[in-house]
Amino acid sequence: MGRDARDRRPQNLEVRFCGGCNPSIDRIAVADEVRSQLDSNERAEATLFISGCQRACASQHQLRIDDRAAVVVAGEYVDGRPAAAPRISVTVMERLRACRGTAKG
Repeated sequence: MGRDARDRRPQNLEVRFCGGCNPSIDRIAVADEVRSQLDSNERAEATLFISGCQRACASQHQLRIDDRAAVVVAGEYVDGRPAAAPRISVTVMERLRACRGTAKG
């Protein structure tokens, strides 16, 4: 991705990663796919916790966080629900758009 494309990424999506000791998914690819799906007018105003396995280290071992402005990926789970690896970023986008702070404009 070129520098210009990076500059257009929404800066209001905070992404927190685990340490990556035992990943069953490509954490960086998930984050990049989610960021690329957010268009320049879309505001996520959320935190995305991405852990490579079900231990959910990025979210302090919680598979789901009650804060509506948080989405947890733990291996092939999104907010505690199964999500096959090829659909993780799609499922994350659905959850982000359902967050209270998500708006276009």
